[in-house]
Amino acid sequence: MVLALYACAQGNDYQRPQTEAPDSWSRLGPIAATVPSDRRPEATWWKTFQNDELSELVEQALQHNHDVKQAVARIVEGRASVMSATAGLFPHFNLSSSYTNLAVSENTLAGLGLVTGQRPGPAIFATPGTTFDLWNGAMDLRWEIDFWGRIRRGREAAQAETTALEHDARAVALSFISDVGQSYFRIRELDEQLDIATRTLAVRQESLEIIQKRASVGLASELDVKRTEVLVAEAAGLIPDLTRLRVIESHRLEVLVGMAPGSIDLPPKPLRAVIVQPDIPVGLPSQLLERRPDILRAEATLIASNARIGQARAYFFPTLMITGQGGLQSTDFAKWFTGNSLNYSIGPSVTLPIFQGGSNLARLDQAESRYQQMLEGYRQTILLAFHEVADLLTSLNVRGEQLTHQRTQLTAAQEAVRLAQVRYRKGMVNYLDVLDAQRTVLSAETQLVLTERARLTEMVSLFKALGGGWQPAPVKPPT
Repeated sequence: MVLALYACAQGNDYQRPQTEAPDSWSRLGPIAATVPSDRRPEATWWKTFQNDELSELVEQALQHNHDVKQAVARIVEGRASVMSATAGLFPHFNLSSSYTNLAVSENTLAGLGLVTGQRPGPAIFATPGTTFDLWNGAMDLRWEIDFWGRIRRGREAAQAETTALEHDARAVALSFISDVGQSYFRIRELDEQLDIATRTLAVRQESLEIIQKRASVGLASELDVKRTEVLVAEAAGLIPDLTRLRVIESHRLEVLVGMAPGSIDLPPKPLRAVIVQPDIPVGLPSQLLERRPDILRAEATLIASNARIGQARAYFFPTLMITGQGGLQSTDFAKWFTGNSLNYSIGPSVTLPIFQGGSNLARLDQAESRYQQMLEGYRQTILLAFHEVADLLTSLNVRGEQLTHQRTQLTAAQEAVRLAQVRYRKGMVNYLDVLDAQRTVLSAETQLVLTERARLTEMVSLFKALGGGWQPAPVKPPT
């Protein structure tokens, strides 16, 4: 009987649609080609940066962030909807008890039947014009036999929708982990820029003192003094704005962590002193289908839409119900709980839809149309996922080359400043050459820090694009 019921379920079982995925990332650059294809992000992937402050901030965000808590609450709601959808598979029992004072019309032949809403018959006949009490205690039975799978398809859809909520919660957590990491890197980048600006200001102030002494004895012009003062003011003007940006970014980080502004105290530390550049776990492109929460969520909604089609088809077929009622009924309270008060009725009923005004056809059209929408959305999500990972791999490859050139540029610029200062002291060049060399060093140091932070940010984005991490499936003990 169970096999027959499941064989009659309407709609097709879900099968994953065919999608086009690249064979590998090797064509996207040396970085993707050198990483083993079996590497996967860890469940706590942010720890690969080997920074205790960052790990602590991420843990706080996962525990206290209100958006994460809201997403988890939606999962609980979804699981309750699964329980509600499953309840239709089981018999429903209701216990009722009532007392009624009845007055039968004198102008009827079977007055009690008309008063109580039942069909006239010997068991319910009462003399017209009589008045009496009716004590009733009964249990009702209602059980729909899910012969066509309407309830089972509804439960399948509810389970898939709950799975979609779980993947959505994971996507929210993954996004916030990424935001926390990027915000932390931005703060450390500003710390390093502040350090560069402070050191530059100290050097320029020292240079200003030297130029002023040389000008006092006629070895430097007043123009050299004024140009040096411009540089000192330029370096000093950077510090307040960088401080402002750091405070604003700290406030953003505190909101992400779920704490009030001013709750987090991060002592200044240069970016390069606190972060380790991790390896890149890329893996195979096809693995994105198994671990990216947005793809998994899109597929879960597709599964739910497929089940809704079967549910809509089941409305075209008869509904088989088993209904019953049994209990104790008496006109005398003293005899209410005796065997003679027992009454019951039980039996099947079939409802065949004949004309519903097109509602069943409309329901089926809606379900099929929604499935097609979800299918196109699923394919588009996969396409965008591959696009995102490919862009990030390309960017990381270029960032590595860019950092190499910028470090060479900074080394050359620092040597140029040293040579310009030596030549200026010997009177071989004017001070304008020294100023240009110092500006070049400041620009090179700033650009190097910006590129390092951009590479770390893209690294975090790549972890997010790869689906972050996941907990390994528990190993079942041997039986």
